Amino acid sequence: MSTYTFMLLFVIPLLSVILIYYFYYWYKAIKMQKRIIDSLVTSNSLILDNKNSRNKENIKDRTWLRKKMNFAGFESVNAPYTFIIISILTGLLSAGFIFVLINSIFAFIFAFVLFSLLPLLVLIKIISAREEEFNIFLKEIIDKVTSMMKSGVGYEQGLKKSIMTTHSKFTKKVFDIYLKEKDIIGENKAFEKMFALVDSKELRIFYLTVSIGKSSGGKFSNTLEKLRKTLHDQGEIKQEIVSSTREIKIGSYMIIAIVIFIYILMNSSLNNALNEHFFGSQNGKLQLFFIIIWVALGLFINNLLTKIK
Repeated sequence: MSTYTFMLLFVIPLLSVILIYYFYYWYKAIKMQKRIIDSLVTSNSLILDNKNSRNKENIKDRTWLRKKMNFAGFESVNAPYTFIIISILTGLLSAGFIFVLINSIFAFIFAFVLFSLLPLLVLIKIISAREEEFNIFLKEIIDKVTSMMKSGVGYEQGLKKSIMTTHSKFTKKVFDIYLKEKDIIGENKAFEKMFALVDSKELRIFYLTVSIGKSSGGKFSNTLEKLRKTLHDQGEIKQEIVSSTREIKIGSYMIIAIVIFIYILMNSSLNNALNEHFFGSQNGKLQLFFIIIWVALGLFINNLLTKIK
């Protein structure tokens, strides 16, 4: 059986099935999680402001890529089109380099599809980093607001002072929208503008806490205190999970290092026969390309499986 036939009949279908299976359940879990929080936010907004429906429709009308670009900080109108062009160019340049090395149209097509997704991974990484930064400083803001409210300071005044003293420019930028526009367009719509800039579940929970607390007409410092404790407990659990999963990631890299070491020993004992096959023949180069892709896919899936939010 030729290498091309083997790739077409076994490797590519297997890769496709694994990717489709994993991403389906990953997308399903994330979608369910966001649906629960969004439904709570939507229900609460409808109770507090019945005139909010038009603004919600405008937010829902935004495309998936447009939302992701906003979350990453690229708010230009042409940002999605620029991103698509960058993705295509990345795929073409990477696939062209692979084609020069391997001289296989099959590897060129596969590499183009694969490497075109690299900008998307970078975009998701940027969004995740911004979300992490925002959540860290959001917890600090909630801490300060809660302490001030217990000392007799009002919520609005405490929030303004907490935002002014935060060290994160991004967090301050997001909350400035709330401070500047809540008296003009309403508190709920101001929060919805904040939701368009950062994909933070903690911010949505904070919004629910504030909205329900204000609608109840009483002092809600105790509710904020419970939220603060919950977020701190969540942070401690996350640190424990990160420490536990770090060992799994290190184990994966150690296995790869052992495989490379075994390859060097076998190549030396076989009088450089492995190098001649994998680096000196077209079939060997194609096989090595898919071996590298397979290992990279394994590391990627391992990283996703050990990343618990």
